Amino acid sequence: MTRQDTVGGGVALTCQQREHSILKALSRGCEDLGYFSFKSLSRSTGLDRRQVRLDVRRLARKGFAQYGKGLWTDDGDLAGAGYAITDAGRAALKPAGGE
Repeated sequence: MTRQDTVGGGVALTCQQREHSILKALSRGCEDLGYFSFKSLSRSTGLDRRQVRLDVRRLARKGFAQYGKGLWTDDGDLAGAGYAITDAGRAALKPAGGE
């Protein structure tokens, strides 16, 4: 049985679909500033924050996302911690056989 969660209008998504959605959201960040909180990923994907937390940690275990702590904003304010996409995560977003 496939794990599912819902977004927006109650459409059920599989674990793979949720992970793909999160990777797409993570890929919008640039290399040094691309760390996102669970809250921002939840807003960006429309997924429940609890589900985002579980899926992002799963992506990190697979090597597709990495955790960073002690992050700072451009203004020098403490930003906390978050996750960023890795090169392996970017590669996973590319279609098979694509460049």
